[in-house]
Amino acid sequence: MVAASHQWRALVPLAFTIVLLIIALLFGSRAGILGTVLAATIFAMFLFQPLGSVSVMDNSARSNLAWMLLIGVSFSFLFAPPPSGLHRH
Repeated sequence: MVAASHQWRALVPLAFTIVLLIIALLFGSRAGILGTVLAATIFAMFLFQPLGSVSVMDNSARSNLAWMLLIGVSFSFLFAPPPSGLHRH
């Protein structure tokens, strides 16, 4: 909502990757991936035109959303803490 009327709103998804990295570090890869997908959906629906739809008209905004998805999922796998030693076989 803060960035909706500003010129730099297309960069918000890229800046949000820092939050996604922290989520992956603290809660693991599943939370990082889920957070990435949910954030991309929310940004597409409520930040970019047409509002209320997951389709994005602006090419730079669409590109930044795609980069956020790629970076968020990658960070989730790369920086998530290792699983605990207790596994069910």
